Amino acid sequence: MIPVDRVRVGIIGCGRIADLHAPGYRDHPRAEIVAVCDRDEAVARRRQAQWQAQNVYTDYTRLLADADVNAVDILLPHHLHREVAIAALQAGKHVSLQKPPTLTLSELDDIHTAAIAADRRLRVLENFMHYPPHVKARELVHAGAIGEPLSVRIKTAAGRFDDGWRVPVSAQAWRMNPVTCGGGPVCFDHGYHCYNMARYFIAEPVERVHAWIHVNRFGANEVYDGPALVSWKYAGVPKFGSWEVIASIGMRVRSQYYASDDRLEVHGTEGIIWVNRCSGQLLDEPALVLYRDGETRAWHDIPTDWAESFRLGVHDFIDALLEGHQPALDAEEAAATLRMAIAVHVSACDGREVRLDEIGPDTRAQLPSALTS
Repeated sequence: MIPVDRVRVGIIGCGRIADLHAPGYRDHPRAEIVAVCDRDEAVARRRQAQWQAQNVYTDYTRLLADADVNAVDILLPHHLHREVAIAALQAGKHVSLQKPPTLTLSELDDIHTAAIAADRRLRVLENFMHYPPHVKARELVHAGAIGEPLSVRIKTAAGRFDDGWRVPVSAQAWRMNPVTCGGGPVCFDHGYHCYNMARYFIAEPVERVHAWIHVNRFGANEVYDGPALVSWKYAGVPKFGSWEVIASIGMRVRSQYYASDDRLEVHGTEGIIWVNRCSGQLLDEPALVLYRDGETRAWHDIPTDWAESFRLGVHDFIDALLEGHQPALDAEEAAATLRMAIAVHVSACDGREVRLDEIGPDTRAQLPSALTS
């Protein structure tokens, strides 16, 4: 792939999450937002003015025909990712795709095939891996700060729906609809972050999973999948991990973003690392803490604004295009995380441990029906 001289991006989908993507393009010296597209013309025009974009569209095919655009950031409901990403690649655009990338592994493979044929870059943005406390924690793990890593434990506590960001009803609706989301808003959509964190800190691949997912149904096409408990085993020597979802929907969560608190622990043979916040800010404590040899060390100077993870993730995409290399996550890495997400749902539906190699190319992340209310 020939590097580009300047990244001229078109943003397809101008909803709530676009607030966190746009700053990374606007503050990079060799990038700019040249076009925006949203089916709601009022939203598209508001974003055009806000981001000072040259062109505005309500049909993504017209944006893809814009010769000024050489890359696109696709911020659409998950069920639309395959169609739009393939069309963008065939139009000669580099593609940044929101997570989860697709509903099935075969859909992601179709996009990857299109990227190879077009000689264009494809990356999936999973912002947790760019969050500064997570980045620093991984550096410490790789430097041997806790010895050999043995376990990754993650906890997510959902808060009151009326706290944090004001998310449009339409955005909530597609996430709570398993057809358009691909699963549930917690264990598939948000879960992709957590499954990738499971893979981020330990080198051995995840081999098998077990999950309980309780599903609350509010209508024919509205679900909330929590509480939940997911555990996994890494291949080779015994290493394990877990993710617990607490549906504490009456709890106030201090957050500028989604009303959810995420914290993470990496335990090793010689110490422990804690990352104490992400999108939520429940406790006034250091974002990153290391325990080893009877001593505790804390980092107080790491940026902890969740928006920073998006800005840095966007910069990673831009820099990769400028330098002609592959940004994170590539199709193979994204597929490994997607495979884990689907396996979790198969486990919850079947009520059994599931090996990741059981997941076929067209297996979908269906929600359990036996444990619903």
